[in-house]
Amino acid sequence: MYCGREGVSDTADHVIARGFFLPSERVDLPKVPACTTCNNMKSHLEHHLLTILPFGARQAAAARTLNDLVPGRLARNVPLHRALLDEWNRQWQGEYAQRWTPEMKLPLDSSKVSRLCEYMMTGLAWLHWGVDLTEPTQVRASFFHPTAVRTLESLFLNERWGAKIEEDIGAGTMTYRAVQDSLAPSRTFWRFTLYGIVVGDAIGFPGVRADTIYGVSNPPQ
Repeated sequence: MYCGREGVSDTADHVIARGFFLPSERVDLPKVPACTTCNNMKSHLEHHLLTILPFGARQAAAARTLNDLVPGRLARNVPLHRALLDEWNRQWQGEYAQRWTPEMKLPLDSSKVSRLCEYMMTGLAWLHWGVDLTEPTQVRASFFHPTAVRTLESLFLNERWGAKIEEDIGAGTMTYRAVQDSLAPSRTFWRFTLYGIVVGDAIGFPGVRADTIYGVSNPPQ
Protein backbone atom coordinates (compact mmCIF):
# COMPACT_ATOMS: atom_id res chain seq x y z
CA MET A 1 0.00 0.00 0.00
CA TYR A 2 2.94 2.38 0.45
CA CYS A 3 4.90 2.00 -2.78
CA GLY A 4 2.06 1.03 -5.13
CA ARG A 5 3.96 -1.84 -6.75
CA GLU A 6 1.70 -4.73 -7.64
CA GLY A 7 2.34 -8.24 -6.41
CA VAL A 8 5.08 -7.40 -3.88
CA SER A 9 3.09 -7.39 -0.64
CA ASP A 10 4.53 -10.16 1.51
CA THR A 11 3.63 -8.85 4.97
CA ALA A 12 1.05 -6.78 6.83
CA ASP A 13 1.67 -3.48 8.56
CA HIS A 14 -0.16 -1.71 11.36
CA VAL A 15 -0.81 1.69 9.79
CA ILE A 16 -0.61 3.23 13.25
CA ALA A 17 2.14 1.37 15.08
CA ARG A 18 1.07 -0.68 18.08
CA GLY A 19 4.02 0.70 20.02
CA PHE A 20 2.40 4.12 20.26
CA PHE A 21 -0.17 2.69 22.64
CA LEU A 22 -0.31 1.05 26.02
CA PRO A 23 -1.07 -2.69 25.76
CA SER A 24 -4.69 -2.14 26.77
CA GLU A 25 -5.21 0.21 23.79
CA ARG A 26 -3.82 -2.03 21.02
CA VAL A 27 -6.98 -3.90 20.08
CA ASP A 28 -8.12 -3.83 16.44
CA LEU A 29 -5.57 -1.32 15.17
CA PRO A 30 -5.85 -1.07 11.36
CA LYS A 31 -3.53 -3.12 9.14
CA VAL A 32 -2.73 -2.99 5.42
CA PRO A 33 -0.71 -5.19 3.05
CA ALA A 34 2.86 -4.01 2.54
CA CYS A 35 6.14 -5.14 1.07
CA THR A 36 9.09 -5.89 3.35
CA THR A 37 11.08 -2.90 2.04
CA CYS A 38 8.37 -0.34 2.84
CA ASN A 39 7.53 -2.03 6.12
CA ASN A 40 11.17 -1.84 7.21
CA MET A 41 11.53 1.83 6.24
CA LYS A 42 8.35 2.75 8.11
CA SER A 43 9.37 0.64 11.13
CA HIS A 44 12.74 2.42 11.28
CA LEU A 45 10.92 5.75 11.56
CA GLU A 46 8.51 4.37 14.14
CA HIS A 47 11.18 2.85 16.39
CA HIS A 48 13.00 6.18 16.50
CA LEU A 49 9.90 8.28 17.17
CA LEU A 50 8.35 5.86 19.65
CA THR A 51 11.36 6.38 21.89
CA ILE A 52 11.45 10.18 21.69
CA LEU A 53 7.85 11.38 21.35
CA PRO A 54 6.57 10.08 24.72
CA PHE A 55 8.88 12.55 26.49
CA GLY A 56 6.63 15.32 25.17
CA ALA A 57 3.34 13.47 25.72
CA ARG A 58 0.44 15.48 27.12
CA GLN A 59 -2.49 13.08 26.69
CA ALA A 60 -4.31 11.49 29.66
CA ALA A 61 -1.98 8.48 29.83
CA ALA A 62 1.22 10.49 29.28
CA ALA A 63 2.95 9.45 32.51
CA ARG A 64 2.15 5.75 32.03
CA THR A 65 3.25 5.89 28.39
CA LEU A 66 6.61 7.36 29.33
CA ASN A 67 7.23 5.19 32.39
CA ASP A 68 5.98 1.87 30.98
CA LEU A 69 7.10 1.98 27.35
CA VAL A 70 10.23 4.10 27.04
CA PRO A 71 12.84 2.63 29.44
CA GLY A 72 13.01 -0.69 27.60
CA ARG A 73 13.34 1.07 24.25
CA LEU A 74 16.20 3.21 25.50
CA ALA A 75 17.93 0.12 26.85
CA ARG A 76 17.73 -1.52 23.42
CA ASN A 77 18.92 1.58 21.55
CA VAL A 78 22.13 2.66 23.23
CA PRO A 79 23.23 5.16 20.53
CA LEU A 80 19.91 7.02 20.70
CA HIS A 81 19.95 6.92 24.49
CA ARG A 82 23.44 8.43 24.50
CA ALA A 83 22.45 11.11 21.97
CA LEU A 84 19.45 12.14 24.06
CA LEU A 85 21.59 12.41 27.19
CA ASP A 86 24.16 14.49 25.33
CA GLU A 87 21.73 16.91 23.73
CA TRP A 88 18.91 17.54 26.17
CA ASN A 89 18.96 20.68 28.21
CA ARG A 90 16.85 22.31 30.88
CA GLN A 91 15.97 25.94 30.85
CA TRP A 92 13.54 28.10 32.68
CA GLN A 93 10.73 29.27 30.47
CA GLY A 94 7.85 31.63 31.11
CA GLU A 95 5.92 34.43 29.48
CA TYR A 96 3.81 36.85 31.50
CA ALA A 97 3.46 34.13 34.12
CA GLN A 98 3.64 34.40 37.89
CA ARG A 99 6.17 31.60 38.00
CA TRP A 100 8.95 30.39 35.79
CA THR A 101 8.51 26.72 35.01
CA PRO A 102 11.13 24.12 34.05
CA GLU A 103 10.91 22.71 30.55
CA MET A 104 12.96 19.87 29.16
CA LYS A 105 13.79 19.93 25.47
CA LEU A 106 14.91 16.95 23.43
CA PRO A 107 16.19 16.92 19.85
CA LEU A 108 13.60 15.83 17.30
CA ASP A 109 13.79 15.95 13.53
CA SER A 110 10.28 17.16 12.67
CA SER A 111 10.63 15.81 9.12
CA LYS A 112 10.52 12.28 10.57
CA VAL A 113 7.13 13.01 12.15
CA SER A 114 5.87 14.46 8.86
CA ARG A 115 7.11 11.46 6.89
CA LEU A 116 5.40 9.03 9.24
CA CYS A 117 2.13 10.95 8.83
CA GLU A 118 2.49 10.63 5.05
CA TYR A 119 2.75 6.86 5.44
CA MET A 120 -0.33 6.87 7.67
CA MET A 121 -2.29 9.04 5.22
CA THR A 122 -1.60 6.50 2.48
CA GLY A 123 -2.65 3.50 4.57
CA LEU A 124 -5.68 5.12 6.18
CA ALA A 125 -7.05 6.47 2.87
CA TRP A 126 -7.06 2.93 1.51
CA LEU A 127 -8.65 1.52 4.67
CA HIS A 128 -11.39 4.13 5.00
CA TRP A 129 -12.13 4.92 1.37
CA GLY A 130 -10.37 2.31 -0.78
CA VAL A 131 -8.32 5.10 -2.37
CA ASP A 132 -4.77 4.63 -3.68
CA LEU A 133 -2.51 7.54 -2.68
CA THR A 134 0.75 6.00 -3.91
CA GLU A 135 2.84 7.72 -6.58
CA PRO A 136 2.19 9.58 -8.80
CA THR A 137 -0.36 10.99 -6.32
CA GLN A 138 1.26 13.83 -4.40
CA VAL A 139 1.23 13.33 -0.62
CA ARG A 140 2.63 15.91 1.79
CA ALA A 141 2.41 16.39 5.56
CA SER A 142 3.99 19.13 7.63
CA PHE A 143 3.85 21.25 10.76
CA PHE A 144 2.58 24.76 10.04
CA HIS A 145 3.01 28.16 11.63
CA PRO A 146 0.28 28.70 14.27
CA THR A 147 -0.96 31.77 12.40
CA ALA A 148 -2.05 29.44 9.57
CA VAL A 149 -4.07 27.08 11.77
CA ARG A 150 -7.36 28.98 11.57
CA THR A 151 -7.17 28.99 7.77
CA LEU A 152 -6.24 25.31 7.68
CA GLU A 153 -9.09 24.37 10.00
CA SER A 154 -11.53 26.29 7.81
CA LEU A 155 -10.62 24.01 4.90
CA PHE A 156 -12.45 21.17 6.62
CA LEU A 157 -15.69 23.13 6.12
CA ASN A 158 -15.38 23.28 2.33
CA GLU A 159 -18.59 21.99 0.73
CA ARG A 160 -16.70 20.07 -1.94
CA TRP A 161 -15.65 17.45 0.59
CA GLY A 162 -17.64 14.25 0.58
CA ALA A 163 -16.52 11.52 2.99
CA LYS A 164 -15.26 12.59 6.41
CA ILE A 165 -13.40 10.81 9.22
CA GLU A 166 -12.66 11.80 12.79
CA GLU A 167 -10.85 9.35 15.09
CA ASP A 168 -9.37 9.46 18.59
CA ILE A 169 -7.40 6.32 19.47
CA GLY A 170 -6.14 5.75 22.99
CA ALA A 171 -7.79 8.79 24.60
CA GLY A 172 -5.67 11.35 22.80
CA THR A 173 -2.65 9.18 22.06
CA MET A 174 -3.36 9.52 18.34
CA THR A 175 -6.06 11.66 16.75
CA TYR A 176 -6.75 12.25 13.09
CA ARG A 177 -9.36 14.02 11.04
CA ALA A 178 -9.70 13.67 7.27
CA VAL A 179 -11.93 14.73 4.40
CA GLN A 180 -12.09 13.60 0.78
CA ASP A 181 -12.99 15.48 -2.38
CA SER A 182 -16.24 14.08 -3.75
CA LEU A 183 -15.13 14.80 -7.33
CA ALA A 184 -11.47 13.70 -7.08
CA PRO A 185 -11.12 10.77 -4.62
CA SER A 186 -7.33 11.05 -4.30
CA ARG A 187 -7.60 14.69 -3.12
CA THR A 188 -7.72 14.50 0.67
CA PHE A 189 -6.95 16.74 3.62
CA TRP A 190 -5.76 15.55 7.07
CA ARG A 191 -4.96 16.68 10.59
CA PHE A 192 -2.90 14.57 13.03
CA THR A 193 -1.81 14.86 16.64
CA LEU A 194 0.58 12.42 18.34
CA TYR A 195 0.56 12.32 22.14
CA GLY A 196 -0.42 16.00 22.00
CA ILE A 197 3.28 16.84 21.69
CA VAL A 198 4.47 20.36 21.08
CA VAL A 199 7.34 20.73 18.61
CA GLY A 200 9.53 23.81 18.61
CA ASP A 201 11.72 24.94 15.72
CA ALA A 202 10.07 22.66 13.20
CA ILE A 203 11.86 22.66 9.86
CA GLY A 204 11.19 25.99 8.16
CA PHE A 205 9.79 27.60 11.32
CA PRO A 206 12.61 28.56 13.68
CA GLY A 207 11.37 29.76 17.04
CA VAL A 208 7.82 28.56 16.38
CA ARG A 209 5.93 25.99 18.47
CA ALA A 210 3.30 23.71 16.91
CA ASP A 211 1.28 20.70 18.07
CA THR A 212 -0.56 19.63 14.92
CA ILE A 213 0.49 18.12 11.59
CA TYR A 214 -1.61 18.83 8.50
CA GLY A 215 -1.47 16.72 5.37
CA VAL A 216 -2.82 16.94 1.84
CA SER A 217 -2.91 14.59 -1.12
CA ASN A 218 -3.54 15.68 -4.70
CA PRO A 219 -4.03 13.81 -7.97
CA PRO A 220 -1.02 13.84 -10.30
CA GLN A 221 -0.75 16.95 -12.44
